[in-house]
Amino acid sequence: MVLESKPKPPTVDFRINETTTMEAGMPADYSFKKLTEPKAMGVEAARSIRTGSVPERGVAKKKLLTRSIWLNNNKLKSIKNLEQIVDSILEVPSQLSWIDFSFNYIKDIDDCILNYPHLKILYFHGNCISKLTELMKLRKLKNLKTVTFHGNPISNIPMYRVSIMHILPQILNLDFFPIIKNEKLTPPPTETLKIIRDYEAKEKAAAK
Repeated sequence: MVLESKPKPPTVDFRINETTTMEAGMPADYSFKKLTEPKAMGVEAARSIRTGSVPERGVAKKKLLTRSIWLNNNKLKSIKNLEQIVDSILEVPSQLSWIDFSFNYIKDIDDCILNYPHLKILYFHGNCISKLTELMKLRKLKNLKTVTFHGNPISNIPMYRVSIMHILPQILNLDFFPIIKNEKLTPPPTETLKIIRDYEAKEKAAAK
């Protein structure tokens, strides 16, 4: 008599499921929290009023399965130590692709933003950025496609839009409007060109 072996239950690859969930996950909403600086918040602090619910949690760290964080409408003056809040919220911090910093009091862009090379969307509208040189730091984020800076002092600079396009040649959308081909053909102002050349010279010197 031959005994039939019981079929093995199908294995579930949680990594695949979590990756799919993370890609489709809604943003982690930490807006209107009166934050004055990035700090560890924890998943329980995420808001659900605007999104309907909070993102699902991962198996390993029990943190949120999403690539997006909303930090808009707070009282942030700097993004320094951003990793503290990102690490406390996201199951996979390195996969962060969208941050909303709009309507804060941010004056500069700290180099810590470069710790997230997968960033595609950055909202900085309604802040206090006054120097175009601050934006040069974002040039290293090669995956960056959408940015906003309207409502900052820099948006009052002559030929502001053209300047941003040349400072960040990788972007496709600026201030919620797509960049068209004819815009890219417009040469940057002399001041902006100098900023770009100075930056490139420093990068070249640092690489030696």
